[in-house]
Amino acid sequence: MDSSCTFAPTCLFFENETLQEPLDRYRRGYLHPVAITNIIRPDPSTSASRCQAAPSGYRILHKLGKGGEATIWLAQEVDRLDCLVALKIFSAHCSSGGEREARALRACKTSPNTPGSRNVLSLLDDFTFTGPNGAHKVHVTEVVMPMKTLYPVLPARSKKQIAMDITRGLAHVHRSGFIHGDIHIGNIGCAMPSAFTEKEVVYTMSMLDQYDVTMVVPDDPALHSSSLPPYLLSPCDLLQAYKYYGGLEAHQAARLLDFGNARQVGEDKGTDDIRWVCPPPEASFAYFGCGGLEVLPTMKGDIWCLGALMLRLFTGEAIVHDSTCACLLRQAKFEGVIPPAWREYWDKNEFLRKYSDRVTPENAHAGWSRRRDEFIQENPDVDAAEVDLLISLIRWMLATDPDVRPSADEVLAHPWFAEDAAMLVASHADSTPTMVQDEHTPGVDATTYLDRSGTHILSAMYSYGVSSKNNST
Repeated sequence: MDSSCTFAPTCLFFENETLQEPLDRYRRGYLHPVAITNIIRPDPSTSASRCQAAPSGYRILHKLGKGGEATIWLAQEVDRLDCLVALKIFSAHCSSGGEREARALRACKTSPNTPGSRNVLSLLDDFTFTGPNGAHKVHVTEVVMPMKTLYPVLPARSKKQIAMDITRGLAHVHRSGFIHGDIHIGNIGCAMPSAFTEKEVVYTMSMLDQYDVTMVVPDDPALHSSSLPPYLLSPCDLLQAYKYYGGLEAHQAARLLDFGNARQVGEDKGTDDIRWVCPPPEASFAYFGCGGLEVLPTMKGDIWCLGALMLRLFTGEAIVHDSTCACLLRQAKFEGVIPPAWREYWDKNEFLRKYSDRVTPENAHAGWSRRRDEFIQENPDVDAAEVDLLISLIRWMLATDPDVRPSADEVLAHPWFAEDAAMLVASHADSTPTMVQDEHTPGVDATTYLDRSGTHILSAMYSYGVSSKNNST
């Protein structure tokens, strides 16, 4: 008798909405129910395509993360118990995303010695297995330290190296003929120190959180099914282990993760399964200004998202998706100009029209000046001239017009990434921080970075901050 279910029953306990996935994702066609000590083995039908040396299975030890398309688990190879890996188990309805990710990761590793290759997550194994809720794609990768947890404790110098690593990784992805399609703080991380996998597993496990669970107990016993896990588990925090094994002292290469939105250049398949966390302006306007139109990810869209990521790294200012047209106002306020292509829709929209007078170059410049001053205040050992270079780069990357944005290789060639522009302690105590007073791009020679496109560079970004001052309209 089939004991799986098509819906999740009401239970005696409620999940932790912040740390645990909704229980209603555990039903036929969706997430696989996982419990600690489960062994995940590939279906025999997929074994033929795997390397002969691939492990026969993986034992689940702890949870690393969760998302809309998958859950991620810390596991050990059953044939080599000292080998720790990450298992990404896709929802049964997201097999296409799993296939796209595997295709992109394989393409990026065909030339392992190419610059930037090490800054893309390594796919160690992939297969399919079948559970009560359907067939699931599984990706086995190295374990990485999530950047969302790590970046608040990092100094500016380390953040700069991370920005360079991720840009190198993205340049490699683009040279490999792929578009990432979903760059944000949750989709990057740093390699764990080598000692993480060299020490005995029992020692590493002792540094992870104890299991924080919510038991799954249906109100009606008759509604219990094999589709449901025995409990919902919160992810462990790897930061203590990362620190203990020396991750903060020795730079660990940053990795670009989660290629579920990835597309091959020229691929024109449908947009039904595109899930933007941080959509670029052209995607946002297409949706709100063009009747819900969805657009495919592009390389120029990747650059905008990378700029938003760098803003988050260095200022803590989060840029997230808004379900209303207010995001267009925030984009325009940061640029200080309403894009001509937006004007007709803007003038017809009561909300946007009401706040048009707040979209001025003067207000945009004031916003960037505030960010600059706050960054220098919080990082007094960073040279002010370099902060100006950083701001100029982010503004270039966040241009509303995709054609104005740089390529990933041009980002790497920007003076901010130059060796002589490293994050150094200011050596002149009597120097007064100043900004280059170009009205469009402070801190950089306008001729160098504006004339190549024939237009001024103005930033376009979502102004979603971690405090109320960044969310005001």
